[in-house]
Amino acid sequence: MRPKMENERIYQAALPYFARYGYKKTTLEDIAGALDMSNTNIYSYAKSKKDLYEGVINYAIGQWERYVKDNTASVDDPTAKLLLTFRFAVGYIIGNDDMMALLKNDPSIFPMAPTIDPVVEYNSWAVQYVKSILEEGIEKGVFRELNVDVASTLLFGWYKYIIINSLGMESLDQNLLDQTLHTMSALLLNGLLVDAQD
Repeated sequence: MRPKMENERIYQAALPYFARYGYKKTTLEDIAGALDMSNTNIYSYAKSKKDLYEGVINYAIGQWERYVKDNTASVDDPTAKLLLTFRFAVGYIIGNDDMMALLKNDPSIFPMAPTIDPVVEYNSWAVQYVKSILEEGIEKGVFRELNVDVASTLLFGWYKYIIINSLGMESLDQNLLDQTLHTMSALLLNGLLVDAQD
């Protein structure tokens, strides 16, 4: 079995190629050259270009997952944790040129249709992470009782919507991102009614 560090080195080298040129135009020869290895040797790390591409996507999204966890896991207040989770999750992807290029070249990574999801493991993780924050908030009496399965799925849908709409931007508009997250948090935490009642 190949060492994890070696896999990460391969994925790090391959990510910019798949991001810039997309799956079709990237060749294993490009990636082998970037790693200073022979074309034949790259096949000891990946069965095929498709296998390598899937590994790169899983690696890139795994990096995003770790970043979100590392920046929010120690936050005790459920409201702050929920809002920071959105800020870090959105900010990481929109602020990462390789991730944005990868999503532009392959929008199926964040599909709007729930039955087509090539990275279901990571997208499910995101929904479960939000669900755990909602459950913690309900338990602490910060959030009202609600169906956390429905709420976490809806919130993840908002997140995907922000990312998908950001794909058309040439560069990160920090002001627009701040306004979007502020508006989302106002809707999420306060609702639309001036005097919200159940």
